[in-house]
Formats: sequence, structure tokens, C-alpha cells
Amino acid sequence: MEEIIRHIHMEMLQAHCDAQSYIDDYMFLTERLENVFPENRNVKLEVFLMLYCEEGEVKLELNNVTRHLQANDLLISLPNTIIGQVMASPNHKVKVFCFSNRFIQRLTQTQKYSWKSICYIQENPIKHFGKNRNETFHQYLKLIEDKIQTPPDKYQKEILLHIASAFYGEMVAETTRKSIEKEKQGYHTPVKQPDFIFKQFMEALTADNGKHRTLTYYADLFCYSPKYLSRIVKQISGKNALTLIHENAIEHIIPELRHSNKSIKEISVDFEFPNVSFFAQYVKKYLGMTPTEYRNSSQDEK
Repeated sequence: MEEIIRHIHMEMLQAHCDAQSYIDDYMFLTERLENVFPENRNVKLEVFLMLYCEEGEVKLELNNVTRHLQANDLLISLPNTIIGQVMASPNHKVKVFCFSNRFIQRLTQTQKYSWKSICYIQENPIKHFGKNRNETFHQYLKLIEDKIQTPPDKYQKEILLHIASAFYGEMVAETTRKSIEKEKQGYHTPVKQPDFIFKQFMEALTADNGKHRTLTYYADLFCYSPKYLSRIVKQISGKNALTLIHENAIEHIIPELRHSNKSIKEISVDFEFPNVSFFAQYVKKYLGMTPTEYRNSSQDEK
């Protein structure tokens, strides 16, 4: 009988979020391994995961490779990773962070090394923190936990998003620091062709600002067939290329609706939609409401 693999995504985590855990649209935080890793089940990540071992030991299989975490070790795992055989010592104490793909999509619009770091993280998923870096981690953690425990107000989610963004950037930068330093010195780790193609695609996508929303456009940029590019993107990320394209567009549209003084028509023109009606249909498909409804709901939160 074929083994059933559980897919870990934000909707599933929402269903397993207990009173001691936290979840919003972008981040899930828990101290219980079983909230993410069911006993005797392999899981496939559809989120970006950070597992920090504060005390004790954790053992798991990451894409069929056994990994060991001890106190002050941080594991970073990318979407499309298979994790299984998770075991922990009786005295273990952990923090598990899961970040949604939409959260990562927002960050890759501004962080220079985000996609260059992917190959390094795949090969070097565990980072041991010394005393200074361990203190930095706990400072971020305290900021996040303090804000979570603060009575909710209209600014809480936005503040948490910015703290989580800084935390994510700090942890990824620390994990990939050696790779970045070597690159600056002229050393380059060999990159497999699928990884290189995916990197090309993601860098073009994040630089595009959501104006081009067809697979053909990106395939033509690099002289690939749409079918070939789609297969490579699916192979590396586990997601369809069109899904990533539309997620990127929506993440650029959202701040325009929330924070700009432009009319709906002006925004639709900026994103090169053929008309306002088509723009409204597009936004409703991905946000569940029309541009005007979304803008009004954002104003109500302020």
C-alpha cells in the first residue's frame, strides 16, 4: 500500500492550532512538534519551516537524509521538502516557525540573496548558533511572543509582519553567511541547471512588479518553452509557475489598494490590465472580494 504523505500548509496548521500556538495569514508558531509532524507520518512542506532546538535533541529525516539537532541548532527547510521519522529526547524544548508562501513572496521582492540562498540551504539546512547569535534569536523571539500576547489592536498584525520579516531575514542571512561571503570573494558553488532556471525565473518574477501574468512571457524571456519552464518550476518549488506568477502579482496589488491614493482605474492601468472590469474579476478571484471591497475593508481596520 502506498504511503500517504500529509501536506503541511497554512490551512492544515490552522486546524491544528492549539491555545499555546499562534497563527495568522503569514506565520505559525508552536512549541509542540506534534502540531506539525504527526506521529509515524511523513510530511511534505508547502511552507517555509524553521525548527529551533532550545534544549535536548531532535532527530528527523530530511529528504531521506538523517539530520540531528542539538541545543542551539536551527533547521531551515524549504517548501517541497519531505520530512519524516521525527523523534525527540524526553527533555527537548523547541520552537517551530512556519511561514506561508505569500510571506516569502513578499520578502523576495526586496531581499537580494533570497533566491541565491536556496541551493545553499538545501545542502546545509542546519546552523549551530554561538552565544551571540543565540541571544539575537531570543531577542527576536521575545519581540514576537510579546506582541502575540498583547491585546489585539488594529496595528498588531502589521507590526508582527514586520518583526517576522526581520527575524526571517536575520536567520536566513546567518545560515547562508558563509555562502554569501564566498560569493563576494569570487567563489561560486556549482548550480544544477534546473536550479539555475528556477533562479532566473524567480528573479525575473520579483523584478516584474506583477505587470506580466502569463507563463509565455517568462518562457520567452529565457527562450524556453512554457511547458519546459512550468515543469522545472514545479520540480524545484512544488508549485505551478502560474500560481507563483499570480501570487507575485497579488502581493504587488495589495499595497496599492491598501495604502495608495490612486483610483481603482489608475491601479488597473499601472498593472496593465485591459480594463477595470477585468482587474476587478482578477482581484476577486484571488482575494475573495472586489478591489473596492478590499480597499474599504482595509480602511475599516485602521
